[in-house]
Amino acid sequence: MRRLLLLAFIWGWSFLFIKVAVGGMTPTTVAAARIALGALVLLVVLRVRRLALPTDPTSWRHFAVAALFGSAAPFSLLAWGEERITSALTAVLNAATPLFTALIGAVVLRERLRPLQAAGLLVGLAGVAVAAGVGSGDLAGSSLTGSVASVGAGACYAVGFIYMKRNLMDIPAEVAATGQLIAGATMLAPFALWTTATEGIDLAPHRLVAIGLLGAVGTGVAYVLNYRVVADLGPTKASLVTYVIPVVAVVVGVVVLGEPFRLRLLAGGLLIVGGIASVHRRLRLPRRRPATPVGGAWALVAVVALAGLLAGCGQDRSEESAGCGPVVEENLDPSSQLHLLPGAPEPEYLSDPPTSGPHLAGPAPEGVLRSPLDRPVQVQVLEQGGVVIQHRDLDEASLDVLHGLAGDQVVVAPGPDLPSPVVATAWGRKLTCENADAGALRRFVETFVDESPDEADEGGPGAR
Repeated sequence: MRRLLLLAFIWGWSFLFIKVAVGGMTPTTVAAARIALGALVLLVVLRVRRLALPTDPTSWRHFAVAALFGSAAPFSLLAWGEERITSALTAVLNAATPLFTALIGAVVLRERLRPLQAAGLLVGLAGVAVAAGVGSGDLAGSSLTGSVASVGAGACYAVGFIYMKRNLMDIPAEVAATGQLIAGATMLAPFALWTTATEGIDLAPHRLVAIGLLGAVGTGVAYVLNYRVVADLGPTKASLVTYVIPVVAVVVGVVVLGEPFRLRLLAGGLLIVGGIASVHRRLRLPRRRPATPVGGAWALVAVVALAGLLAGCGQDRSEESAGCGPVVEENLDPSSQLHLLPGAPEPEYLSDPPTSGPHLAGPAPEGVLRSPLDRPVQVQVLEQGGVVIQHRDLDEASLDVLHGLAGDQVVVAPGPDLPSPVVATAWGRKLTCENADAGALRRFVETFVDESPDEADEGGPGAR
């Protein structure tokens, strides 16, 4: 159990490191770099312990499959998801891993989940939701595709847990982890090189530190621990590490990034501990002791999960918009229905940044952008129901907050000529902020995303 908690602590910090690194690197580059650095660390460990990698094709075939599901695919999905949603929400959604693992374990390994264990899994998942604030706007204001990517990473981990249990447990943990990481780095190298060449890279010092820690500790050291935890506890119980990771990730945000502390962290933590205790208690019961009745176990799930989710669903009033002014309704530009040709001179707008006016046609950009947007493109995003959040002169922690709001219909981009450090615009609406006020900006997105000229015509700007 001590190894499981240590692994949760390391991987909890990893979400912060991913968020920092992906600000200047592509998702596959982040994944490939952390895997390669982890492999280098483990090669040193093998040399010190005088262990050798196997040379037979069967072992490397197993390494390749484990690498695909246990590192290459999930690492890329997590980094891609964190370009679109917050690191805390990423950790929460990734906590679906135990559910996938239990299902696959029951089918493939014929593991039997007793009612109390199933109850513990669901109670733990409810605790994760409470701790990270699911229901208080995090999911609604984020990207659906980013959320799906995080859940997909959890499914990949589940397959990896099961495959390692069946095929790699007779190999020393350090050897198996090294082989898996070498195979994963080899898989991702072409994608990392291609995306870096086409999209660019920004290796600022803080990003180098983040990717170094992510690779050496969050991948190299953590993978040895992971193999040993799987060997000691089995795949289903080993995957419980994902219940504790979000708590660590949120606490890191409070301590390192200065995010406000909320009581839901304590409530969620208690539910998580209760869920883990329920799963592991079955191992300590005498063989002939009667099991908890099925009805009682599911009643426990219903009561505790409902209470926990209600605790996490209320809006936290500590998130008042101290850093932002009121939402301003602007007059619509009479020429808002005009489409501009690519390369046409930029027209004059009623305000800067504009909230309506002539715009380009065609697909609009989305997600985090590293270059400023031309005004016709800004209006193009708004005309299609999107929200544009622009910024200038912000520190890295504030940029991470804004990047966590980006998504399919939310564009985050620099704006060197902005009148304030942060300006959010929707069709006919504008919010001006002196800092990255996550609560106010998230509420702006939730309220005005999907607005369009057609909807505005039905009841004025921003009519719903």
